[in-house]
Amino acid sequence: MLILEACELLKKELLDNGYEYGFYLNGTTYKPDMTKGFDKEFFERLLTEYRIQDPGDTMRAKVGTCHDAVILMKTLLANHDVSSKIWLLHDKQKGKFHTILTFYLEGKTVYLELTPQSGKPWYGKEIIFNSEQSFVNEYKQNDCDVIDVTDAVIIGKTPDFLLSRMT
Repeated sequence: MLILEACELLKKELLDNGYEYGFYLNGTTYKPDMTKGFDKEFFERLLTEYRIQDPGDTMRAKVGTCHDAVILMKTLLANHDVSSKIWLLHDKQKGKFHTILTFYLEGKTVYLELTPQSGKPWYGKEIIFNSEQSFVNEYKQNDCDVIDVTDAVIIGKTPDFLLSRMT
């Protein structure tokens, strides 16, 4: 598989199918209601009830968090024998966290932002790095912690890899 083929596979699922930010739990879909500003109730539920979703649930409900999007991407790529890693980015200046996925093809490290809440200008565009270290260095120079959480993102569990750092 080539980089462009992998990107098209992921975009076809996550970009073209109208995924929204939220989560699916026990047959119920939860999405924030931002019509009155910040949805405190949704955010509280996210911190206490949310569990990393099974990729099948994410696909059925067309809803997920950044964690769920990367698990789905990882699963789709694994079905084509493409290796990938999950990273937690911590923007120290803004105090924000974000989970992303990189994958490895053609001797390159590829980052493709497809999380449902993304308003980033590079949303849906692949960013290709010469190496994993180049990727890490790029984010570290912007005062960002870059943490490999691949083995800590577990379907059905709370996102402790994130919650433990949010103090």
